[in-house]
Amino acid sequence: MARSANNVLTRNYTGKVAGQYSLRMRGDQSIIAGLPKSRKEKSNSEKLMAVKRKFSLAVIYGKKAIANPELKASYQAIAKKNQSAFNAAVLDALKGPELAELRLDGFTGVAGQTLTVQAIDNFRVTKVSFGLYATDGSLLEEGDAIMDENGFEWIYTTKSEIPSPAGTLIRVSAEDIPKNRTLLEVVI
Repeated sequence: MARSANNVLTRNYTGKVAGQYSLRMRGDQSIIAGLPKSRKEKSNSEKLMAVKRKFSLAVIYGKKAIANPELKASYQAIAKKNQSAFNAAVLDALKGPELAELRLDGFTGVAGQTLTVQAIDNFRVTKVSFGLYATDGSLLEEGDAIMDENGFEWIYTTKSEIPSPAGTLIRVSAEDIPKNRTLLEVVI
């Protein structure tokens, strides 16, 4: 694959040439590449169909995101070299937030204690929620966490007393702008 910036012969040309190679533009670079090889067998497995569906939804989200001038500017600000705001938006839609490091800090079930989790995303985490469930599966309490000033930790303060916290399930959910959700579950 050959790349060139500001080449007068290939600038702004795209497409297949003589059935042998293709011309593309990526940002300000002209790219000459061999033609893509077609697969002989087309697989329509459930896994492949799920990937195609996820990518299609990401493209729909990317188009919608760049139609919003404010969101487009935010995505353009994080776009890498030769990457458009659309590319950054599609990548954000394909990748959900990550949750790690759930800290209970000696949780004893007393109201007003804090639970902390790290939540990161390739763009922005918009919401982190906590749910506490009894051993029989019934909901004890739930609510939204508040982002710490460091920008990656989210803190939830318990609202009610839990008499026997042993066996309590803590379910943490994180969400980003494209509404990707990630769950983390820990049993005390």
